[in-house]
Amino acid sequence: MGDQQRPAGWGDDARVRQWIAGAEQREAQMVPVSEELFAAAALQPGESVLDIGCGTGPTTRQAAELVGPTGRAVGTDLSSTMIEAAGRLAAELAEAEPGTPQPEWLAADAETYDFGAAQYDVVMSRFGVMFFPDPWAAFANLLRSTRPGGRLVAAIWRTREHVPLFAIPYDTATEVLDELGISYEPVSASDNQCSLGSHESVVAVLEPAGWRDIETHPSNRTLYLGGELTPAEAAQSALDIGPIRGVLEGRSEEIRQAVSARLRTKFEPLYDGTGIVVPAGFMIVTARRATG
Repeated sequence: MGDQQRPAGWGDDARVRQWIAGAEQREAQMVPVSEELFAAAALQPGESVLDIGCGTGPTTRQAAELVGPTGRAVGTDLSSTMIEAAGRLAAELAEAEPGTPQPEWLAADAETYDFGAAQYDVVMSRFGVMFFPDPWAAFANLLRSTRPGGRLVAAIWRTREHVPLFAIPYDTATEVLDELGISYEPVSASDNQCSLGSHESVVAVLEPAGWRDIETHPSNRTLYLGGELTPAEAAQSALDIGPIRGVLEGRSEEIRQAVSARLRTKFEPLYDGTGIVVPAGFMIVTARRATG
């Protein structure tokens, strides 16, 4: 894990805007994950919550509703463009529904940013903590911001063989490139999204960082790939956002279209009339800061 890198494109404003444009659609994909995440978090009125890698803020807004006006929910993301979008969406919702609890928004690198000592009852994340270049430093920093007895709750993707949501697009793209005799740099099964995909990897990072009572709860759910999309729409979404982006970077439009066509044939049998139903294995990770 020492050579981990940020996900490709995290600093590319155009790519971030592309992500934002499809955020509402993709949120439909994440409903089952959020259900398990919030069940484990068991947020209570009055608690303070720090949401890591919040994106456009759906989980932060949900946390704000659960902790209520006496609590505090802070959403943070590495991308200032993403945070601007989160603030804008929250303001629009508050205007439509007066009295909606308003989160706070912060563009920050959770690995190094000083969130203050012992400020939060809960640090939570939905797929936002797998990308730290130095995960030990990052989780130690988050521990410092957590109150004694406070808890960490995160959804993390399992290893790639448990996540056809990623494996199908990636394997399809490399299959086409192999057939065309085109070389590419393979993506390691431990890269980025799946870097903390086993119980052992989670413990190896959290325990040295100071977290205690570490538990991982594997879950195997089916998700709609990209949201409620047709096979053609899902193929385009996979080209734009996801694990195959790296191997297709800089490829000709002809190659991209060949991959898109192959993806459509793979997705058609998985289409249920609403979207592409794909198994997706993830874990809910829980841990605590010691009280002493």
